[in-house]
Amino acid sequence: MFKKILIPVDLVDRHQRALDIAATLAKEGQAEVILLHVIEVIPGLGLEQERDFYGRIERIAREHLWRLGRYLEERQIARREEIVYGNRAGEIVHYAKEAGVDLIVLTAPRFDPQQPGAGLATLSYKIGILAQCPVLLVK
Repeated sequence: MFKKILIPVDLVDRHQRALDIAATLAKEGQAEVILLHVIEVIPGLGLEQERDFYGRIERIAREHLWRLGRYLEERQIARREEIVYGNRAGEIVHYAKEAGVDLIVLTAPRFDPQQPGAGLATLSYKIGILAQCPVLLVK
């Protein structure tokens, strides 16, 4: 069913459930899983001026993606790791469209009935609204 599954990840180790679900779906459909990390460009700290700063972040991100990629490799799932720079929501949606992604699987915060509007500003909500392909939110 799905041939390209995108998992946007940050540098926190909280994506295991999303990774498990994507791995299961990929295995069933012989899909490729793309692990994507977006390095947010900070206004006033351009890439050229702060090459060392962004270089350190990119090295950390590559190590993190490599560890997640090993998990998929051990399950014999085709995968690749990508890093892009820019606004996280915009870059994830743009990447998904340009790469022909069929499904985005991402970690989302749990709904808090005491603060029902709190989740409206989250990255997962933005991607869910803006993406042109199906989005699976994993809580």
